[in-house]
Amino acid sequence: MATVEPKSTGVAPDQPQGAYFTVSIAQGSFIDTETVNGGRISPCVANDFATKPTTVAQSRLVSRGYLRYKKMIDVLQVRSNVRVVNIVTTYGSDAGDTPITTLAFGLVYENPDFVPTVGTDIDGGTNTTKALYIRDKITEALNTTWKEKMNVYDPTSNVGLIKDQDVTASAVHGTPGTIISAVTVAEASPDFAANTSGQLTADASLTYSAE
Repeated sequence: MATVEPKSTGVAPDQPQGAYFTVSIAQGSFIDTETVNGGRISPCVANDFATKPTTVAQSRLVSRGYLRYKKMIDVLQVRSNVRVVNIVTTYGSDAGDTPITTLAFGLVYENPDFVPTVGTDIDGGTNTTKALYIRDKITEALNTTWKEKMNVYDPTSNVGLIKDQDVTASAVHGTPGTIISAVTVAEASPDFAANTSGQLTADASLTYSAE
């Protein structure tokens, strides 16, 4: 038997492909009031909805959800470049006043050995795997106060319907344990890596966390 490398296709069998993790955030327990804690977390902005938010207050909730999403991506790629794939948002309807209930997506880490296997979560628990470390970074984004200038859809405006406003997004719930229990992370395929034995090295994950 022989293996022939398909050089003409540009697919190298000895190139590490990173690591693939699945993430699901069940948001039914998150705060949904018109406060800095509302808005949950979502990659959607006002213009993504078939029916846009009907008030500025509801639009700010959408902006808060998007702000948390952006910050989550920031903290997830502190150790390694990461790519978001297969994203699915679940809403009760396609109206901007409807809160998101579930956010699911995949994460492809370029250098998985740079992702620590130890750390401390937002409730003081100890992490012992890469998946738990990733969950910690997601819950950190959901338990932190962020403030940023954002585009906020204003249905009452006569000029462009967009306002440039400071938006503050705080913890999505007052109990860290509730946030943690809402987030599920799993390594989808440990074999999402190179096919040649020379590239399939032993786990050399970092054994510390600076976070």
